[in-house]
Amino acid sequence: MQDIIPTDMQQLSQDVIWKVWAKGEIFAGNDPVFWRRDVCGAWIFRSHYGRKDSEYGWVIDRINPMVESDIDTISNLRPVQWENTIRKTDGTIECSITSTGVHNDKPTENVIIAELQNAYFIDL
Repeated sequence: MQDIIPTDMQQLSQDVIWKVWAKGEIFAGNDPVFWRRDVCGAWIFRSHYGRKDSEYGWVIDRINPMVESDIDTISNLRPVQWENTIRKTDGTIECSITSTGVHNDKPTENVIIAELQNAYFIDL
């Protein structure tokens, strides 16, 4: 049975935050407890959850926007670097931040991620 998530993302339990964190990409050579990458390839740092003053700060984003009467579950959530939450009208995400080596950076060309291409995110 999946966790039902409150509609106010500020009220998430630590358990839900950890489950969403676990959906981030593990990258070889980095401790997955502390470091992951988001769908755009941007680095995120576990203890910087909710921080928008950090290069590695991250937030929880919905994969598919909620519609009236929808219920959020872990399977509809993912961790993203806080600048990578802007959706286009067609549902794709334009990646504002990606990574170059161990640092996050603005991409040299527009990177568009279609929602259905999020293959490394698994349902818990």
